[in-house]
Amino acid sequence: MLNFKLSSIWGFVGIAIGLCAFLFNYYMVPISLPGYKILVSPAIFTLRFFSEETYFAPKMILFLSGQFVGYFLMGSIVQIIKKIVLRKNKS
Repeated sequence: MLNFKLSSIWGFVGIAIGLCAFLFNYYMVPISLPGYKILVSPAIFTLRFFSEETYFAPKMILFLSGQFVGYFLMGSIVQIIKKIVLRKNKS
């Protein structure tokens, strides 16, 4: 059975990472955060479907929800792979 609590923790950590990366890039204009596109790739993927003319608040909500879903899925996939590896080691 998948542990949704652990996956949710991964999701909230993803939101924190995305928010910190966004704020760093927002306030440190001359400096680019190394790995920014990798850290926030779920959010970038989500925002790709919407226009640049979308207002900031809905865009930020989409950014954070994309981060949550992306990291939630990563946490779930890691759990599934871990279970498969443990089953193979028991056999």
